[in-house]
Amino acid sequence: MEKIIQTLRRKILLSLNKDYDIYFVNSATFGLFSILFDSKIKAIGIPDQGGFKGFIEISNLLKKKYIEIFTDNGIIIPEFKREFDAFLFNSLSGYIRSNNSKKICAELAREKIISVEDMSGVFSDKDFGWADVIYCSTGSPKILNCGYGGFVGISPEVDLKETKKIISFSKTPESYYMNLYRELEHAEYKLKMLRKMSKIFQKSSLDIPYKDPKSISIFVKDDNSSKHLPTLNKEIIPKYGKSLFTKCPRYDRTKERGFVIETIKLYGMDMASVKEISDKIEKIILK
Repeated sequence: MEKIIQTLRRKILLSLNKDYDIYFVNSATFGLFSILFDSKIKAIGIPDQGGFKGFIEISNLLKKKYIEIFTDNGIIIPEFKREFDAFLFNSLSGYIRSNNSKKICAELAREKIISVEDMSGVFSDKDFGWADVIYCSTGSPKILNCGYGGFVGISPEVDLKETKKIISFSKTPESYYMNLYRELEHAEYKLKMLRKMSKIFQKSSLDIPYKDPKSISIFVKDDNSSKHLPTLNKEIIPKYGKSLFTKCPRYDRTKERGFVIETIKLYGMDMASVKEISDKIEKIILK
């Protein structure tokens, strides 16, 4: 098993831009808890929207101060002051818009702020993965879809001894590593297909303000989402989960009014079927 674990670490590092010590965890939430647990991190910076809801929940649980920084509708403006010890962000804000990971991390390093990047929505894309610390969920539904678990990467350039100690308490069964090995084999293809699906929705007549080529979720601006969503949920059944849609405003997507189409819940469908779903949404929203 140790041989497989070492192989997994090497395969993960191929999709990143720095050297990291890779740790496997039973959940990405525990991974983030372990990162923020370190006493070197006293104050935490987070984006005002588009981040993981755990950014706030875990900060509160650990009784650590968090500071929300203004974003351009989720896109992080890489200008920082030394107001916090670590800054948390998603490579893909709300799974909708891509952040300039390399520039953000360079600016944070200039201010001697630890950068922490959630790569769950972009794993295998080397435009991302520049932070001092990265973590990735392998829960469901995710690009690496193991049903649970995740991993954390800590650069040797940062000293987080307490994080490394607490993270070592996390244990995962042997079956997890075998599942992850299979998921890593297909990650690049899956990400490509999800982005291809997103483009189908982006080409529709729906009010879609952000048409990012790297998005895997699509935000539809809609002031009547409370009226439309019950019909959408009745008429459209995703391949995975109960609903294809996430109502907004919502911290982990966007503060704007409307809803998000979660293409990852359609993964495995052919593109013609995805186009039919797009047409059906158009018909319901625009009638």
